[in-house]
Amino acid sequence: MRQLTIFRKTVWASMVGLVLAAPPICAAPVSFDNDACTNPSAEARLRQRETAVLGPGHAESHAKARAKQCRVAKGLEKAPTPDEQVLAAASAQATNTAGQWSAPFVIPVVGITAVLLHTGKVLFWSYEPTQYHNPEASNTGVAYLWDSRTRTGYAITPPENIWCAGQTILSDGRVFIAGGNLRYPDPNAPEGQQNFRGALSSYTFNPLSETWTAQPNMSVGRWYPTATRLADNRVVITSGLDETGSGNTTAVVEVFTPAASMDGVGTMSVVSLHDPSGMYPFQYLLSSGQMMQAGPAFYNTLLLTPGSWSWSSIPNLLSSHYEYANGVLYTDASVTPVKQVVMIAGGAEGDSAFRNNEWFDVGNPNAGWRQFPQWLQPRHNANTVILPDGTLFTVGGNAASNGYDNPHFDSELYNKPAGDPTGSWISMSPNTIQAGYHSSAILLPDATVLLSQDDMNPLATSTHQAQVYSPPYLFKGARPSITSAPGTVSLGQTFTVGSSTPNVSSVALVAPGAVTHGNDMHQRYIKLRYTKQGAKNLRVTLPASSSLVPPGYYMLFVIDSQGVPSVAKFVRIS
Repeated sequence: MRQLTIFRKTVWASMVGLVLAAPPICAAPVSFDNDACTNPSAEARLRQRETAVLGPGHAESHAKARAKQCRVAKGLEKAPTPDEQVLAAASAQATNTAGQWSAPFVIPVVGITAVLLHTGKVLFWSYEPTQYHNPEASNTGVAYLWDSRTRTGYAITPPENIWCAGQTILSDGRVFIAGGNLRYPDPNAPEGQQNFRGALSSYTFNPLSETWTAQPNMSVGRWYPTATRLADNRVVITSGLDETGSGNTTAVVEVFTPAASMDGVGTMSVVSLHDPSGMYPFQYLLSSGQMMQAGPAFYNTLLLTPGSWSWSSIPNLLSSHYEYANGVLYTDASVTPVKQVVMIAGGAEGDSAFRNNEWFDVGNPNAGWRQFPQWLQPRHNANTVILPDGTLFTVGGNAASNGYDNPHFDSELYNKPAGDPTGSWISMSPNTIQAGYHSSAILLPDATVLLSQDDMNPLATSTHQAQVYSPPYLFKGARPSITSAPGTVSLGQTFTVGSSTPNVSSVALVAPGAVTHGNDMHQRYIKLRYTKQGAKNLRVTLPASSSLVPPGYYMLFVIDSQGVPSVAKFVRIS
């Protein structure tokens, strides 16, 4: 299955003449002028290699996908668009039941990774499109800051090609990045060293000065790692292809300890060895203070205990979730005892995507993983976003094995909070930009969702588009507003929140997202306990545990009795 994942990742590599584990084609750097679109021998070698490894049927589906990408790149065929009948039906739906998408607008970067900063800006980064898959220019990347309030943005220079890194957000709002792309596949490298090479580097990004700080190198390279922040602000880093070009996924587990200063340099240490069973495993800090690792293989379900750095088993998943599934962590701290749930959804096996949504009750581990209501459509490469009311919004992805085949334009909404497995998924208004693979979706402070177009044509990034989705709750009446709230709150504290309406149904914290390849490594939802004080004031209580509420910046929402959320106020939990 690891080989499957790697080969699926190399669809565009084939288009630039890179053939994994094949004899060198030439000594010159690979370019888009010498690719599989115009080089039949390069395509034939890749087809032969994939047939041997994946089988003739799977190899044929990849060849068809490449041919389609070539036709689109040459302007001989249009990229897929939503079905006209689907769009017509969607336009007839009421916005208070199906929501509404904005018109597409240009964000001139492929939004493969998106991180919401507490400044209200979204940080995107990607590869440099003109050098994509050129092994002679592997370390060039691009980044872009987009302001969610003004809907404008500007390019910034990343420290290197941090595409396919792992990322999370530290308690002071800095973004931590682990790994990335050290080298694209190189057919001229020695046998056994021709695959992607993961970067050993790590960085922090200061959202206030908008500058990068180099952090200590890791002991191994990592391409497609997962980074998970613990209750004490340390970050656990697992998985990823190493720096050798062998295609090996590292078993080394490392921990980054941040410096106290925003621009300071922390420390990096190896703490454990564990086979993560694949790239980008799902990881969550649980109420116990332990870190769950789940998937992509069904048998990879364990808890990591900080301090001893020992692993202990929990029940297996019902199925594997390879090929970029989605996961969410939902906490209801308004009830006693606190309820915490992990949900993992989708993925692909063989030539097709599946649903296989399942959930785990953290407070009742012996019950194991159980079936969660299934998506309406099988998907992988999708994005699932937790909304302010605790419901889930799934968008994009595709149904076929290849990342760009059969892209989904239909989105769907889970109609109950994620902690309630008795709900169902409902069809929502379809997006019109393609978001099949290398696309991201992220919750914005105004309770809308930002969707980035995929990279089916990497060279078209100057006209790359995005859309904003307004969920049905924004069409159910006037929005409440937060009239007052503290900027900083301590764990265990009860604090006052002013509301524009006396009719409040819930109060929630949502951690800003940090997503790539459908794996949001920072998204976290916490429903809070509150009482009413006077006509419009609320006395809101935070849990005392840093494992339930890891210190840092959160979006604070109030939701009224009609289910309409306020615009968020960023609050720092100290």
